[in-house]
Amino acid sequence: KGYMNKYNPEEHLGKSFNFSSASTPLMFQRTIESYVDKRVGTTYGPPAGKKMTVFVDDINMPIINEWGDQVTNEIVRQTIEMSGFYSLEKPGDFTNIVDIQFIAAMIHPGGGRNDIPSRLKRQFCVFNCTLPSNASIDKIF
Repeated sequence: KGYMNKYNPEEHLGKSFNFSSASTPLMFQRTIESYVDKRVGTTYGPPAGKKMTVFVDDINMPIINEWGDQVTNEIVRQTIEMSGFYSLEKPGDFTNIVDIQFIAAMIHPGGGRNDIPSRLKRQFCVFNCTLPSNASIDKIF
């Protein structure tokens, strides 16, 4: 989030939201729809021709359903992969989302936190940042 504060607000917007076990695909879609304005036809994007970065924190928190899917993360994948999603008001109509990039963060799976699906994982460049040891932290600070 701190990195996005360095964006020039005249050119690039930064938005963020946190996933939880209660996050639903509807919540995700409505949030993205609230971030964008209509451009042409079924194409939507950030206001005034700007670019936007959307940061999803705790992307691995949505619950896994009885079939082993994280449906909330499937709409995230679809939005990234297909540059949009299907309209909830007009079934069958596709809403194109442009000029948006997604970044996400998660902690290692375990203790109520799940791994994200491989189909979503392949949409990101993945970096594993481990915590430094206590001795290292003492030397740093």
